[in-house]
Amino acid sequence: MNSRRQNILTLLRMMMDVVMVSFSWVFAYYLRFYAGFEVLKGVPYLDLYLKMIPFISVIWLFVFFVFGHYRRSNRHRSAILEGFDIFQTSVVATLAFIAFTFFYEEYRYSRLTVGIFSMTQVFFLIAGRSIMRKALRLYRKKAAPRRTLIIGGGELLVTALEMSKLGDIASNDIAGVILVGDEAQIAAGRQFCSERKLEVLDQQNDWASFFVTNPMQTVIVALPQKLFGWIDDNLEGIASQVPDVKVLPDLMKFTKLAAGIELISGVPVISIHDSPLAGIQGVVKRVIDIVGAIVAIILFSPVMIIVSVLVKFSSDGPILYTQDRMGIDGKVFRMMKFRSMPVAAEAKTGAVFATAKDNRATPIGKLLRKSSLDELPQFFNVLLGDMSLVGPRPERPVFVNDFRRKIPGYFLRHKVKAGITGWAQVNGWRGDTSIEKRIECDLYYIQNWSFSLDIRIIVLTVFQGFFNKNAY
Repeated sequence: MNSRRQNILTLLRMMMDVVMVSFSWVFAYYLRFYAGFEVLKGVPYLDLYLKMIPFISVIWLFVFFVFGHYRRSNRHRSAILEGFDIFQTSVVATLAFIAFTFFYEEYRYSRLTVGIFSMTQVFFLIAGRSIMRKALRLYRKKAAPRRTLIIGGGELLVTALEMSKLGDIASNDIAGVILVGDEAQIAAGRQFCSERKLEVLDQQNDWASFFVTNPMQTVIVALPQKLFGWIDDNLEGIASQVPDVKVLPDLMKFTKLAAGIELISGVPVISIHDSPLAGIQGVVKRVIDIVGAIVAIILFSPVMIIVSVLVKFSSDGPILYTQDRMGIDGKVFRMMKFRSMPVAAEAKTGAVFATAKDNRATPIGKLLRKSSLDELPQFFNVLLGDMSLVGPRPERPVFVNDFRRKIPGYFLRHKVKAGITGWAQVNGWRGDTSIEKRIECDLYYIQNWSFSLDIRIIVLTVFQGFFNKNAY
């Protein structure tokens, strides 16, 4: 689907959300004052409640935007997953709305009305998305299909056919497939097309004559990188005969994260590892990090004072210990911790990965490590911008350089800021556990990042407690 159609769909989705949440507010008003509930101070004018709709719309759009509901990657999520996401995000939007009404001085709205609205708006929003999904499905069925030719080979042929079926490339009628590749690839392609009852056409030398007798409105070229020479030889002839030509880039074998396209000085540039935290979402996450770090520092300040005293009087040396760690884009920063080892603990051994048999920690240090209280100063790293509240845990550069040689894709975890806690940690992969499993969790986090996932990780971190059997 081209960017213009995508933007239109996003706008329609936003408009539907505004309509449904506004309707839910009006519905709550009528249910409160005209459905038999006791009214002590008289029925307020509807106008007083209609004045709140613009504020409700802005709050809901902002929260839903921040939580990624209008991203392209969410378009084909199942109705159940979409409903679950709407419920989670609506809770946050409702809390923001209640906070807004508390500070809104012009009129004190009925608490029962707000309560009814808080419960019903989720169902109205889910119903609105369902209506829109069915309307789009009906529109696609009635829209005039575009005669489409697919030129492909290998796995990209399958990708092109699947995308065409979903309507991602065009609302099309696949009129034929031209197979390109070696004999084995063409044979496999013929069998694949036969199973799906698709007509296989011969390769062409005269594209002008071919398209005169076989008019097409769209051509999709989906060839692996080793067949790009065929594109060089034929694409100009195809593009001069067909108004809509699309080329699927063969990047899947290079990227473990989402790919992205941007225009730089009018030239399209493909990023094979696109960050989910580019643009406004990165700014909002940074604001949340700052607010969260300040709140955490205030809440844990008594604990940090006690820990500082214990560290100071339990062994010689500074209270804080700073250590080089590698963060976003491979940049090294000084991560702060409460000191848990004697000052010269690594003088003889050098950098050593902590294990369950590690006996270098002081008695107080062992307790701090086991309870993860030694990590509390990292909230100051979050304030400085070196870290985030949630993200892959940072490692020492010497370990990073070793791991990236041994584990494919290891360095991709540095696509986002390092975190105090992360998806790997709440799933038990910390300390002397599988590095491969940790990387798998880190890449899952980056691929599936959302504010709701961040909140889930923070909640799991809090409820699982600070003590962990793998913390040492």
